[in-house]
Amino acid sequence: MNNLSDDLLIEIWSRVPYKTVVRGKSISKRFLALISQPQFIERFILHHHTIFQQMKDGEIQKWYFNFISNRKLLISFSPNLNLSTPQNQISLSFLGRKFDTKLDNIIRKKHLSYSRIVGLSNGLFLCKKTTRGRVYHVCNILTKDWIKLPLPPPPRRGHNKRDRVLEGFVCEPYYRVEENTKRVTLKHHKFRVVRFLCFEGTTSEILWGITKSEFEMAIFLSETGQWSKKNVSCKNGFSFTQSALLLPVVAHEGILYFMGRTSLLKYDPFDKDEQCDIISFPSDSSSNDILFNGHVGVCCGKIRMSCFCTFGTCVKAWELEKDYSWRLLHVVCFPLQLVRDCVVDDMLMPERRGEIVDMGMQVRAFHPYDGDVVFLQRAHRIFVGNLKTNKIEGVGYGIHGFQSLQIISVDLPLWPTPIPSIRKHGLSRINV
Repeated sequence: MNNLSDDLLIEIWSRVPYKTVVRGKSISKRFLALISQPQFIERFILHHHTIFQQMKDGEIQKWYFNFISNRKLLISFSPNLNLSTPQNQISLSFLGRKFDTKLDNIIRKKHLSYSRIVGLSNGLFLCKKTTRGRVYHVCNILTKDWIKLPLPPPPRRGHNKRDRVLEGFVCEPYYRVEENTKRVTLKHHKFRVVRFLCFEGTTSEILWGITKSEFEMAIFLSETGQWSKKNVSCKNGFSFTQSALLLPVVAHEGILYFMGRTSLLKYDPFDKDEQCDIISFPSDSSSNDILFNGHVGVCCGKIRMSCFCTFGTCVKAWELEKDYSWRLLHVVCFPLQLVRDCVVDDMLMPERRGEIVDMGMQVRAFHPYDGDVVFLQRAHRIFVGNLKTNKIEGVGYGIHGFQSLQIISVDLPLWPTPIPSIRKHGLSRINV
């Protein structure tokens, strides 16, 4: 090895999985310096990008289930990480006690006290210790690098500190691969955290939907390490849904998509942070089906929406076009799954053993680059369904509840996204 040139070593190390590369840093100072330089990172990304493209074009599409707690299931897709092995399992325990899966059974007995993943964008996670808390962490689950953000500004007068909020997280990509030239460019990236209160008014107004045309948003900028307040206008008005039906916010190409009662709120916190627009739900859909049994996410590089239609007992899937209209892709009726076959009695808490509420089949996640595959849930059981072949297969179990299980489709970058350096603004940054 000592007689090999740096160029040849770069070529060798760029062909091994990322976990092996990390271990290689401890072999010698030369390997550490070699693997840390941008030339190696660019070569590594390009090699694995080529393999990744070939894998996407093939018939075998792999995924790995990873329960990071009883309430959170990650479905990960990565060509250069074998996340099925115990030593490579994803965990958030490095963030502290409330993120430790060993304590999940204790913590979850307290109402709304369990930790929550707020958002995922380009390999970075935004997490917080409790569902209604204001203490946020931005982390990379592979490198275990994390920062704790300062507390966001308190709510305005008249708001309760425990009011539900809409939260979004979006991070720019760390690298870009130019398909024509096969060139990799590393970028100076930044991220945004967006937070705003979503409920005001009487119980009746909340139940039927509140239309607002202006919001006061708190936005965290990674460049400054500080929160700022923005008054954001929405020309056509936005109607919020009930707090129990809030679905995870979707980040795609620098844009955040928030779920409303009858539409999506589209917001660009980088370039147009003083205005937002709405995208109405598909005209051939039921808003209740989307809110109770649906999912919005990214598939094949585009925003998609899918839901289980209770009236027609079928799964529908739409794709968002450039003009922000919806194109219907699939209408599929899967074989009926009996609820008694989808319940695991041992997973229920003793005091709620008899409370089985059948919410029907619910679309929970998309495969990021196989447009025919969706992940569904009924009661405890998790299914993978193929919208093209009309086949459905049980692949695992979670806990009961249409909002209890948080399924996140994780499409990790080929090289871990570093957290932008904001040390100079007084934030703690930890490397483990």
